[in-house]
Amino acid sequence: MSGDAKKDLIAEARSFSASLSNVFLMKKRDQQTRHLLEKAQNLLEGLLAENQRLSSNTGTPRQTRGGGMGQLWVKLDEMKRENEDLRRQLGRHDDRSTPTKNMSHGPGDVIIADLQKTKTENEALRNQVESLQKTVKELQNITATVQDEYKRAKIGLEAAQKSMEKARHEYRSLEANLTSAKTENDSLKQKLTSSVKPMVRADNRLTENINERCRPSVIAMRYNTLESQEWMDAKESLEDSSGMDEEEITRFLCSSIMQTYEASREVYQCLELAIGELLRRPALAVSIAQGGMSSEPTQLPEEMTDAIRSRLRQNCDSIDSGELIKITKNTLEREFKDVKGLISNKAVNRYLHESARLTWQMAIQQPPMKMSITDKRYNDERHKLWWSCDQARASSINHFIWPVLFDYDGGNLMVKGCVFAS
Repeated sequence: MSGDAKKDLIAEARSFSASLSNVFLMKKRDQQTRHLLEKAQNLLEGLLAENQRLSSNTGTPRQTRGGGMGQLWVKLDEMKRENEDLRRQLGRHDDRSTPTKNMSHGPGDVIIADLQKTKTENEALRNQVESLQKTVKELQNITATVQDEYKRAKIGLEAAQKSMEKARHEYRSLEANLTSAKTENDSLKQKLTSSVKPMVRADNRLTENINERCRPSVIAMRYNTLESQEWMDAKESLEDSSGMDEEEITRFLCSSIMQTYEASREVYQCLELAIGELLRRPALAVSIAQGGMSSEPTQLPEEMTDAIRSRLRQNCDSIDSGELIKITKNTLEREFKDVKGLISNKAVNRYLHESARLTWQMAIQQPPMKMSITDKRYNDERHKLWWSCDQARASSINHFIWPVLFDYDGGNLMVKGCVFAS
C-alpha cells in the first residue's frame, strides 16, 4: 500500500472513530447508528485484509511496520473492542428497536415519526376526553334528576308530617270532645237520677222524694246495672257449665228475677197483714209468734202504710235476701229442673241475691214499682229485641229475656224490657 493510501485509510479510520464517539454519546438506537456500525465493520474488514496481505509479504508485519501503521493497528484493535461492545449492546436492546425504515433514513424522519405518533396519541386522548366529558354531562343530568326527586320526596315528607300533625291534633280534639261528652252524659245521668224536679205522677202525693236514697230513679239505674253485669255473668256461667241452651238460660234468669219480685211483694203484704192484725188484736202477738194467724186480715190506713214503707226504705239494706231466695227457689222448682244445682252456681247465686235486694226495694216504694212480662205483642217503645231477632219481622213476643220496669202499676216506663220476638 502506498503512503497516500495509508494516510487516507488512517484519516478515514480517525473520522470513523470520531463518528462512533459521537454515536456513543447520542445513545440512540436508530437506523443512522446501525448504518455507522456497518460502515465501521466494512472498514475494519478492509484493514484486516490489508494486514493479511502485508503479513504474507513481510512475515511479521507488526515488527516491520513503521510508527504510523503501529498507531493505526492499535486504533483498529480499540475499534474492534468497541465494535464488540456495540454489538453486545445492540443484542440487549433488539426488542425495543423500531426497524421500520431503511438505513438511508436520517434523524429528521425519526422526528417526523415521533411527531406522527404523538399526534395519534393526542387524537386518542382527545377522543377519550370527549367521551369523559359526555359521561360527566350524563352524570350531571342524573345528579340533577336525583336532586329533583329528593326535593319532591322532601316536600312529600313535609306534607305527610303536616297531615300527621293535623291528624294528631284532630285526635286530641276528638278525645277532648269525647271526655266532654262523657262528662256531660254523667251530668245528665246525675240530673236524671237526682233531679230536683219531681217525676210527674197522677197523684201529687206520690211524687218521688229526692231526699231518700232508696227511690225509683236510683232503683232503675241499679236495675240496668243488674242486667249488664250480674245477669250477663250468670248467663255466661250457665252456658259454660249447665249444658242448657240459650233460650232455657234466658227463661230461667228472667223467671228468677220475676219470682224474687213476687216473693218481695208477698213478704211485704204479709208484713202489712201481720201489723194490721196486731193492731186490731194486740194479744194476738203471742199467737203470731207461735205460728197462728187470723183468717180475716185487717187493712191498714194509708198514713200508716206510708210510714211503714218510709221506715223500711231507710233500712232497705238490712233485708235478709236468703229468705227471699228460699221462697223464689220453691217457685222455680215447679217450672225448672235441678234448680238447686243451678242456684249453687256462684254467678247465679250472686245474681239471685242482688235481684232479691233490688226487688225488695221496688216492693217497699209508695206505691210499689211494677215489673211486667205479660205483653204479647212487640212494641219498640217498651221493648228491646234480642240480638238474634229480625226487627223488620218482629211482631209476636215468644218470651221475655228481661222484664219491663214501671215506677208503679200503670205509671211511667223506667226501663225497657228485652224480648225474643218473631
